[in-house]
Amino acid sequence: MYSYEWDRKTKGYKLTTQTGKFVASEIRPVFADELRLMNADRYFKFDHSETRPLMWAKQNSYFYDGEECAKAKITEEGNIEFSPVNPERIVKIIPCDIEGMVARNSKIMDSLIADTKKRIKEMYDEYKDQCDITYIGFSGGKDSSVLLDLCHQVLPISVPVIFSDTDMELPSTYKFWNAIQKNYDERPFVKVKANRTALENWALFGPPSQNLRWCCAVHKSTPAILYLRELSDIPCARTLAYVGVRADESVRRSSYDDIGDGLKNQNQINAMPILSWGTQELFLYIFSKKLIINDAYRKGLPRVGCLLCPMSSDRQISIIRNLYPDSISNFASVIKEELSRDFSSDEDFEKFIFLGGWHARQSGVSLKNVIPAPTEKKDKSQLSYNFQPVKLVMLTEWLKTLGKLQSTDSTDNFSAYELLFRDSFCQIDLTGSGELVSKLDCHVNDPKALKIIAKLLKNVLHKSLGCVSCRACESECPTGALTFKDGIHVDGEKCIHCLKCHAPQDGCMRYFSKRYAGGTTMNISGINKYMTFGLKEEWVQILADENDNFRSTSALGNRMIPSAITWFREAKLISDSTMVKPTRLLNVGKTLGFDSDLLWCLIWISLVNNSPLIKWYVCNTQVEELTSVDALNEKLALQVNSDSVRKGALQSLTGTIKNSPIGKADAPIVQVEQKGVRVLGLKRVPKSIEPLAVLYSLYLMATVADRTAFTLSEMMTADFESPYISPLVAFGMNVEELKGQCMGISSIYPNYLACSFTLGLDEIKVFPKEKTLDDVIGLILGE
Repeated sequence: MYSYEWDRKTKGYKLTTQTGKFVASEIRPVFADELRLMNADRYFKFDHSETRPLMWAKQNSYFYDGEECAKAKITEEGNIEFSPVNPERIVKIIPCDIEGMVARNSKIMDSLIADTKKRIKEMYDEYKDQCDITYIGFSGGKDSSVLLDLCHQVLPISVPVIFSDTDMELPSTYKFWNAIQKNYDERPFVKVKANRTALENWALFGPPSQNLRWCCAVHKSTPAILYLRELSDIPCARTLAYVGVRADESVRRSSYDDIGDGLKNQNQINAMPILSWGTQELFLYIFSKKLIINDAYRKGLPRVGCLLCPMSSDRQISIIRNLYPDSISNFASVIKEELSRDFSSDEDFEKFIFLGGWHARQSGVSLKNVIPAPTEKKDKSQLSYNFQPVKLVMLTEWLKTLGKLQSTDSTDNFSAYELLFRDSFCQIDLTGSGELVSKLDCHVNDPKALKIIAKLLKNVLHKSLGCVSCRACESECPTGALTFKDGIHVDGEKCIHCLKCHAPQDGCMRYFSKRYAGGTTMNISGINKYMTFGLKEEWVQILADENDNFRSTSALGNRMIPSAITWFREAKLISDSTMVKPTRLLNVGKTLGFDSDLLWCLIWISLVNNSPLIKWYVCNTQVEELTSVDALNEKLALQVNSDSVRKGALQSLTGTIKNSPIGKADAPIVQVEQKGVRVLGLKRVPKSIEPLAVLYSLYLMATVADRTAFTLSEMMTADFESPYISPLVAFGMNVEELKGQCMGISSIYPNYLACSFTLGLDEIKVFPKEKTLDDVIGLILGE
């Protein structure tokens, strides 16, 4: 909220309403424990038992007496290396005068505290009658500590403090939880947990990743919601939750108002009274009130969270690894056990865990135990699915979420049902053996209803295949119709078929985490039109599922949808942006799998020719040359003045490459150099592509350039102003390889391509008036 300037008098800082004196980015106190752990006593003299702050840190820079005195960086081994600015000079550290710093900031802080307490009371008075229960959220960090102390002074003593114990918390957080309760004796403190341990769920769901964050719903939000329902004895209790969310913590949160309805859960109002507080104000409050501090902060952790979180920085993981080796090894062991990857040595495994790799998983492809995707066949009035056997009772209960279900026939191996889906009657036939089912047939006379129910039936199957009663769906049910107390049960009278229990991706978080389809199943000004989002593999899968209903999909955020449509159009996956009409190229993914190397080669050549961003990148980099993101930014700055446009464009570029087989396949088109989640650089590598991918590339060139013939020499040029980019440039192909591919294609498919590389000729000719891109795709699909 406020800027600050260093205060040499107190060895701390002073808040200021002025600007320009210092950038008010995240700062934190540095204690003796952290300096000892980094062996900083080689360069600084300080009392090892001192409890007051000795320095202040901003990201990886350390400040003492208003001057930068040291930096920290992560080594290749995953350790933190502490380097003083002046290693020849040993500095004696005088602790921060906490009392003096608090006193010099009291005027601003007193006003901020008074305003925040007033706002807490206003929120309570406005929303208490609209809600069944009010509570204060607690996570064990500095934010929730300050929030609790402020709320305690304002809210009724009956308002409970609820801690969602993820079973992955730092040991210091459990210690902090036990200690802090003693300061608020009369207020109720409640700890809630999931019905399984975190280690059990890591094995069941597969380790979480940056794109598969099932752990937050299963271990954090769901236990709290279900507890509040039991406490209020209301099936769908509406809650007012005071939470320690701050705008400084993320770009997304910076757009929040301080009160939000349905941000995390449809039946919860989030009150965020410290939303505008900065870290500097939080610590001033903690010091002024002499609140206890989670020991993790004293040891150098900038944030308090889970032991092994896929969203943690390299620095965070490095510190946790050194502080709690036994605790973190339990989760590392699950990763090693569940992933199908082989490690050459213990060092190789440690690098994979502590320097990134494990948290990049996109699906179940890299797991030993996967959930195969159901296969689908459909015609104008029937849908048929084959899948791994599931319990009949499980499948029929989930079918109830779609509409009224009534049994019409049953034998040992066959069950028939009539489903009233909205206004249409569907005949559901289930085939299997005994209590297990492995085939579902759905007959619908209404073509429109068939189209809609196809997606929902797949969700039902995904739920039946993946359900382990994690109860996350139960927490979304607005009527209490869905329960898991004695196995899954859907009360047909209470269920309103709102499909909120279908909200997770593909209908079930566990299925989505372990799913496996397998191999059978421009001008430069346009570079910022992707809204910072890159094309993701799962978006293509969603397009295949939704087709022309993609604009109304709930699988993507509202801002992602127009970005995805832009990428789809440029990748030639859709022909009409307004109606979102998929092209035949999407069928390659449906046939070969959405992680198919061939599919992404076709997508890449399409993007290189149609996306100004991808075309610019290819034309401004060399094959087998690592180009840092900073260097790309400098190149782009020659053509684009806006920092924000360049930043957004490069974020879209790196996102597309790292979140798709373009960069993450075994034989990628572009290699990604990362440090944690951050992309440091990109390197295009030579890629041998299939002959039909070459043919597709040539017909694409003919389409964008409105030409029928090309020479090898002109195809070797990487020119952004050129109407086309050839596969030689796009894939870094060898010229002789391309010549060989073209000669082979012309002998097999003479109606598609002719070429001559003798007597000084190097011409390649295609016949776009007779053959089209769709015809080439037909060849790829074996039609």
